[in-house]
Parts: sequence; structure tokens; C-alpha cells
Amino acid sequence: MENNNTIKFIDLFAGLGGIRLGFENAFNAIGIKTECVMTSEIKPYAVKTLKHNFKNDFFAGDIFQIRNEFIPEFDFLLGGFPCQPFSASGKRQGFSDTRGTLFFEIERILRDKKPYGFILENVEGLVKHDLENKNDKIGKTLETILNVLQNDLGYKVSWKVLDSIEFGLPQSRKRIFIVGTKNNYTDLTGNEPRFNKLNSVFQKGLKTIESDFVTKILSHFKLKDLYGKSIKDKRGGKNNIHSWDIGLKGEVSEEQSLLLSKLFKERRRKQWAEEIGIDWMDGMSLTLKQINTFIKCSEDDLKIMLEDLTKKGYLKLEHPKKLVKEKTES
Repeated sequence: MENNNTIKFIDLFAGLGGIRLGFENAFNAIGIKTECVMTSEIKPYAVKTLKHNFKNDFFAGDIFQIRNEFIPEFDFLLGGFPCQPFSASGKRQGFSDTRGTLFFEIERILRDKKPYGFILENVEGLVKHDLENKNDKIGKTLETILNVLQNDLGYKVSWKVLDSIEFGLPQSRKRIFIVGTKNNYTDLTGNEPRFNKLNSVFQKGLKTIESDFVTKILSHFKLKDLYGKSIKDKRGGKNNIHSWDIGLKGEVSEEQSLLLSKLFKERRRKQWAEEIGIDWMDGMSLTLKQINTFIKCSEDDLKIMLEDLTKKGYLKLEHPKKLVKEKTES
């Protein structure tokens, strides 16, 4: 900590800045100033939001491109890093190798810069990720992370799964927080749960925002018909509204809407992975021939529909990554 009573921190995988906001508010509440000396994020919408909402003297972008010597000195590292499986190459040594993962970028920065502490955040699933035995408390991935932070880097580390609904937010979002400092273990217990109803965050009596999205959704649905609906391009049953249902990227025909809905269901069927020769994943790329097996129209008409949906941005023309990689290596 600097002599001028200011905590300097870096914000990695910053998202929309949620961890940063909580960190700054907590210190400011006890009279300690904070200064973000580096922000790293690559998702375009997140970058746009961060630049709008926060002062960023050093916006660094892709963490893989940031060399240690370019990172200013800091006291705390904040990071909502994505959950990734680790290589099996290190398991013979008792834990997995973190190289090639996003957590390794946190590891190498902590190792080189040696800050006082860190706050890391991840989805609840990290706790049991890569579970070896069903009765184990934690999986190999979290075991690896804790081993690196505690035994390799020498931090006093605590972790706990916290639920936003117990902190006065009318929404349940469980996240694991991993906190470490050079000197002391951080007590993550003792929070007295407080609950608020959804009505507490509603804003009432405001004028409807004038935007392309609002105009399009209200041109397809009455306001009362939107109650209880979710709006996302995922499978969600009858209570889900897709972007093509409101023509967000351009109006689509009834046939194209049916095509998109069927694609969402078909792209997760394991038979396609076996036929293509790739590992199964949710949202696989399908060929024109494969799509034509569950969409009954001529191949020419199907091709015209797909090209139009791709042009509008509802679909993307791509090739399975595994096949591309294998072709490149061959």
C-alpha cells in the first residue's frame, strides 16, 4: 500500500467492472482511496461499457499480450477468470499443469509482481470441476489453483461460494471467491444474509426508452405479453423470445424462423459429432446436407435461406475447429 493511503490494483478479465466496483466501494467506505492502474478485457461490448463507466489510464486488452514489465506496480490483483480444464501432463506430479490456461496468466503476474493480495472470482462449478472421486470436496481444477496460490506462490488463501441473493440483490447468482494475502487468512464467513424482493429494484413511472430494440419488440408483442418472458438466443421453451422473433437483425420469414429454431435443437445432437468426426459440443457447425435432413425443402431454397440469415447475422458460416486444426497440421 502506498504512503498516500491509496490502494493500487489491476483488473483482469474485467467484464463490466463488477468486482472492481465492489472493491472500490469497500475501501472508499473506510476512507481508503483506490486507483486502478491497469484494466484487461477483450469482449467488445464489455470494453465499451468499461470505457464509458470508469476512468482507465491503462487499458491493456488481451492479457496474453501483456508482458510483465509493462504492468505497473500494484497492491491487489482482481480477476474474474474463465473456468478452463488444465492439462493432464502434470497429474503424475500430484496436480495438473496450468500452462496454456487463463489462470496461468494470473499465476505468472503474481509470481513476478508479488502484490500484497488478490481477489479471484469464478462460477460455482469450479468447485467440483474435474472431480476425481465423487466424495471429494473439490475437483482437480480448484485443487490445482489452490496449490499454486498457497504452496507455490506463498499466499494465505481462503475461498467460499457466495450467493448474491443473500446480499440484498433479488437474484440468485452463486460464485466462488478466492481471496489471498501475503500475511493473513481472510475470513469469508459471518455475513448476515439480507434479502430484498424483485420489486425493490424496479423503476416505475419512467418514459419508455426510445431505441431500435424497444421499437422492434413492441412492434411484435404487446407489453402485457412480455411478462414472464426471457429474451435470449438460447433454447428456452415457450417463455423465451429470440432475436429473430422480433426481427432485431432484420425481419425473417416464417420458414426461416422455423429453420433457426430447429437448428438450435439439432446442433447439440451427438450423431452429428460422430458423423463429422469431432468431439461433441453444444452448438456444432452443421453442413448444408445435414441441415437438409430435418428441413424439408429444396437444397437451393435452403441455401438461399441460410445465406440470407448469415448476411443478417443470425448465423455464422464456419468450419469445425478440430477439423480446421487437423487440416492445418497435416
